[in-house]
Amino acid sequence: MAILDEILEGPVDIAALIKDNAPRERRLDGAFSNLLNYARKNWSYTASGNTGGEALLAGTGNAAPCGGIATALKLVFINGLNVPANDIEYIRITGYVWTGPTYLCFDPKVVGNLRKLDTPANYNNGCIFNEHYYLKCGEKYYDPCLSISYAVRDQSIKEKFGGKNVMMIGTNRRLLVTTSQQTCFLYMPSEPVPGFQGAWAMFDATKKNIEKALGSQLFRTEMAALHGTTTFAQFVNTLR
Repeated sequence: MAILDEILEGPVDIAALIKDNAPRERRLDGAFSNLLNYARKNWSYTASGNTGGEALLAGTGNAAPCGGIATALKLVFINGLNVPANDIEYIRITGYVWTGPTYLCFDPKVVGNLRKLDTPANYNNGCIFNEHYYLKCGEKYYDPCLSISYAVRDQSIKEKFGGKNVMMIGTNRRLLVTTSQQTCFLYMPSEPVPGFQGAWAMFDATKKNIEKALGSQLFRTEMAALHGTTTFAQFVNTLR
């Protein structure tokens, strides 16, 4: 059986909904639920992957980032429910975002990639993504990566980061700062977690916490870079 046919078959019987002339939103909701059911059993999330929705539905790939599963859902809507492509908005959010801990990945192995600075074993504080994808059809948003539909655009996003609130640290680290300037997020490349090649540590924005997170040697090196004129150094010098 083709994967698309299997998704349409259940647990929600999409053919029965179509036969009964059910409202389109019920059909969309049913197909969304079915896709998540299939994805949990057969697909994995990988932030570093480039597998598209076509490969997922063709069976030539089984691990994809959120753009891949969002495309798979779009194809299910178009090819399985005959929804016109123009009726579907494919939403792409570029730049770093923090999604809340109540929004869980379709992949049950993925619990999150964000921990507090002093709790190194607990990553279930949400996810930091460097981009995020989901769909809008009708009056509802369908976010298959985070296993939820909602009525408000960007509902799953707690914070977006951009401009001076994204700082480079060395060659492979980044420091994100909330708009309020109260909370920092430091990339930890040596902490791979399911779905991600590295994790993030979250802490109150103080000099002491930044030095603790980076380690004293790297902290001093970064503060002295370009004679203390970097965006990072300037930011740290505003903190207590």
